[in-house]
Amino acid sequence: MTTSEFSRASTAARDNRSANSGVRYPAIGNPLSPFVAICYGWLRLTSLVAGSMVVLAAATLSAHAAGLPVVISATVDYTHNTLTIGGQNFGNSPAVTLDALAFATQTGASTSSQIVANFPSGRGPASFTPGTYFLTVTFKNQLPTIFGVDIGANGAAGPAGPAGSQGATGSPGPVGPAGPLGLPGPVGPAGATGGSGPVGPQGLQGPVGATGATGPQGLPGSGGANFTGCTAKIDLAVIYQGAWTCRSALPRYVDNGDGTVSDSKMGLMWEKQTSACTGEITCVNDTYTWSSTNTEQQDGSLYGTFLAGMNGLSPFSGSYTCFNGYCDWRIPTINELRSLVSVGFPNCTSPPCIDPIFGPTQASNYWSSTPLPESGDRAWEVDFSAMQTAEEHLVGDPRAARAVRSIR
Repeated sequence: MTTSEFSRASTAARDNRSANSGVRYPAIGNPLSPFVAICYGWLRLTSLVAGSMVVLAAATLSAHAAGLPVVISATVDYTHNTLTIGGQNFGNSPAVTLDALAFATQTGASTSSQIVANFPSGRGPASFTPGTYFLTVTFKNQLPTIFGVDIGANGAAGPAGPAGSQGATGSPGPVGPAGPLGLPGPVGPAGATGGSGPVGPQGLQGPVGATGATGPQGLPGSGGANFTGCTAKIDLAVIYQGAWTCRSALPRYVDNGDGTVSDSKMGLMWEKQTSACTGEITCVNDTYTWSSTNTEQQDGSLYGTFLAGMNGLSPFSGSYTCFNGYCDWRIPTINELRSLVSVGFPNCTSPPCIDPIFGPTQASNYWSSTPLPESGDRAWEVDFSAMQTAEEHLVGDPRAARAVRSIR
């Protein structure tokens, strides 16, 4: 077939499809138009002229051998509004146009044998008049490649058919060899220190130690005044201020000089409170609750904090030690506590109403260990402001406290 015959056949095929199916063709007005027409004629005449298939194949093989880009197929996706172009020798960043409409290419989905381009916004394939359109793919420093694309000739893709049944499970492959043991990871940071556990029960008393050697004899004492002895059956001779005397002759309250005050009348040793309040258990400003529930449960801070600290069962000032070496401190009864009020209500005019030998004292209420019998949530207390020497109050309310121990 000569060039003029091939051109006439291409023109006739184009006029025939344009008249019957509304195919659109680009205007023949630029230097590449004859080349476009000839290429399109080669593509469309494959169904009319048997010899043109040989020409197209020869052109394709020649282009492939020369390493030039070749378009083999173009597929329109009506669902995703994309145009997928298949071929060979595709380079980087091609320019894709369809009837002068520029198509943006998907960089991540394009390879050397495939270009995926998006229809312009608002111009999806469904908006095109059914027919054949010229696809132009232009690469840098190369002539454009032309291809015919039918749009609207076929309906939208039908729904996917049902999934086929799953094939039989293949036999498992052999277990691969174990990989090499990895290096140990770095040592993690140390966790936070846990809270202190509860104090364990007191251990058994150890055996009595061997008797020590007798010490040297002391120097003879100086001659003292005659001491006739204590005549009362329950009276005792004690050393007071360096001399023997009967306990009945002692003043009622004696400051022992170690943070305690002895009551010779009641046979009691009282805690002497302090005003420094730098963490010591004897702070005069501290208050405590008798219980969180009722008088049958001694679970308030009066017992769990204050009394436990006095007897070395919880740390104060950083150590577990009994106050002044005595570990038998307790909360006083209402009668023991009431005996400290110096002048009975209503004659006290200078609160707190207690002997100054006891040191700082709140002019307020102090807990006793005596519960109110007819109530499960109240206990007796003494008010040292002299408003009332003895009264009862809810065990959950905060009150001051002073510890005591028996000395006879």
